[in-house]
Amino acid sequence: MKDFDNQDRRVFNLKDFGIKRGLAFGHYRYKHVKPGLENHQHMGALEICYCMKGQQHYKIGEQFYELNGNDIFVVPPNTTHSTGEFPEDKGELFWIQLLVDSSKGKLCNMPNNQSDFLLGALLDKSQQIFMGSFQLKFILEKLIGQLENSNSLLSRIMVDQLITQLLLETVILSNKPQQSPPSLKLDELDRFIHKNLHRMIYVDEMANLAGMSVGYFKFWFKSKSGMPPREYVNRLKIEQAKIDLLASGSVTEVAFGLGFGSSQYFATTFKKFTGSTPRSYISMQSG
Repeated sequence: MKDFDNQDRRVFNLKDFGIKRGLAFGHYRYKHVKPGLENHQHMGALEICYCMKGQQHYKIGEQFYELNGNDIFVVPPNTTHSTGEFPEDKGELFWIQLLVDSSKGKLCNMPNNQSDFLLGALLDKSQQIFMGSFQLKFILEKLIGQLENSNSLLSRIMVDQLITQLLLETVILSNKPQQSPPSLKLDELDRFIHKNLHRMIYVDEMANLAGMSVGYFKFWFKSKSGMPPREYVNRLKIEQAKIDLLASGSVTEVAFGLGFGSSQYFATTFKKFTGSTPRSYISMQSG
């Protein structure tokens, strides 16, 4: 049974599928930002978040965590968290919530010592961001497919197997050495983008600067930053626009000052990444 289902977002109650220590498994794919998550916690359950594409922020206490495409984040049980002042961002994300107490029953029919080992290993990596693998998406999508067609005993067995496989792969990834600091190429591209925020920045000139073909550059850039180059540039432009709007107050002036072809296109892009129009943003910040 799905607790919540629409084109953008699906949430499954795992207890309905015989997962005694399962709470929720969810997925969203947003083309525009949505309202942020308020403070909440999952009693007795850890939550694993798999950011596949785009960006997402979480706030625990006073600490912010920024997830980009291919990042994994574990929230420990009974921990208040939210997205802070950030929205639920444009992009794609999966999450799963599992009870850690073995007295609540077996997890996917694993012996308790095995499930305790896997969940304990993930708790050791909680409140840290570590790199995932895009192969995980195949497991996550298969899991959705089985949950949507879970009437047969075979599907129930597959759900158990896929959650076990997901946990095992996540533990393995959490123990891998994390990526080194950004490469010199990325540093150079960042400087180039910031220097040219006032104009249209083309992907082919970024590829040329990196010494790559356009096709390979798009693949390389997304693997390093978690998002396509055009989205990355637009995010930086919108962050600069937030500053410029408060200083100038003129939407048209800011739009053309950041290389947008029209104030309407700028307003559409601004709302896509912030959830509000430029004028609403000025009013909210001024109020």
